[in-house]
Amino acid sequence: MISTEEQEAKWAEEKKYHAARYVWTRRYYKTPKQMVTWEQWWEKMFQDNYREYTNKMMAKKKEA
Repeated sequence: MISTEEQEAKWAEEKKYHAARYVWTRRYYKTPKQMVTWEQWWEKMFQDNYREYTNKMMAKKKEA
């Protein structure tokens, strides 16, 4: 059985992944309210570098 903390971590990782997918085609456009690019929004939201994260995930997908 999976613990609550493990489930929360899994959901957080899935949220980050799906947000990155959503941002991919919009990454150079500005968000409606904050007037920053979607890429900048993602980096602020997840405290991570968007390019590094997407490169890592694309490499991971190619391995599979």
